[in-house]
Amino acid sequence: MEHLEHLSVYLQAGGSVLLLVGFLLVTTMLQQRAMVQTTVVLDSASSAVKMTQLYESACAYFERRKVPGLFSSPAHLISIWALLFIVFLCALMTFFGAAFFSQDATPSYVLGGARAVGPATPELAGYQSATVFTASMAFLSAYIWMIAQIVNRINNNDMNPISYHFLSVRLLTACLMAGIARLVIEAIPELKTVIAPAGGPPFGLAVIGFVIGWKPTFWIDELYDWALKLLRSTRLKQRKPAQDNMPQDMSLLMIQGMIDGKIERLQELDIDNCQRLARENAVILWLRTPYNLEMIVDWVAQAQLCMLFEDDKIEALRKIGVRDIFGYLEMIAPPDTRTAIHGVLQTVPIEVIAGHLDYIAKEPAFTRLQELRKAITAV
Repeated sequence: MEHLEHLSVYLQAGGSVLLLVGFLLVTTMLQQRAMVQTTVVLDSASSAVKMTQLYESACAYFERRKVPGLFSSPAHLISIWALLFIVFLCALMTFFGAAFFSQDATPSYVLGGARAVGPATPELAGYQSATVFTASMAFLSAYIWMIAQIVNRINNNDMNPISYHFLSVRLLTACLMAGIARLVIEAIPELKTVIAPAGGPPFGLAVIGFVIGWKPTFWIDELYDWALKLLRSTRLKQRKPAQDNMPQDMSLLMIQGMIDGKIERLQELDIDNCQRLARENAVILWLRTPYNLEMIVDWVAQAQLCMLFEDDKIEALRKIGVRDIFGYLEMIAPPDTRTAIHGVLQTVPIEVIAGHLDYIAKEPAFTRLQELRKAITAV
């Protein structure tokens, strides 16, 4: 029975590394297959669509993001294996740290802090074990965050060799900051009483480790602010804009037809507001979502109109049937309907409305979308 318990620990330690390797392999294979399918769909587009700038841009986009074999590509070789090695070392610390440090331990300034100045004692071993425990919780939290980040990056074709180096550094930073936090807490009686009370299990250290692992800068920022308050000083920083001067939250809910499921699908592609949607390549969105090209063009056209006005003006335009940038441009072109639009918008000067004719016509995102729209209607 004891042998099986030890075996389960070995499986957990090795499993964290094998899970990451298998995850990278499977997701890379799926991404490569998706790229092949994307090429097939691109080739099936109409000749008119193929002549547009957005189509050419989409082809270049997917060409740049073809995924090589991660574990054989020279560009990824060092970064991938460095990440796996760091995960392996952190897994050993996490799953075997209790056995290594809970009994007799060699005094270490890194793990024991000021307590390591004296001779080795059972109390020092317990203290150093608690430091390793805090760092272990930070690793588990950072590991979960890393998996989620890799999913998001691979889904958005944004995983470069340097990205794996950043993940490695983040893992090490999380563990290091958690260990430092544990040592600093010992020097602050108020925190020590709450987080690591004497004579009881240090449950609070698990929370600290998890929070730091998820956001390593959290502890640094909080400690810095606490030190400034202690010294009765304030750090110089830019003042925030007044509440009335804050820009509106251009949520995707401003777009007609957007419900929770569609919003979540776009957010998976890192499109979380109208400003981002207004500048996106409609062909790429068509290839990466289950929606047809006509619907994508409609959403982007609505988002471009939302870039011009606040939400109350958008609602007023919709009430008279102007729901996207194309409809707005057609309405303000003739002088008589331009006057009618001015009456609807009221506080917007008619000179500003007239100036939108030149502004919109010179906007690259609009001209490319207009070209694609004409190609669709020509089919």
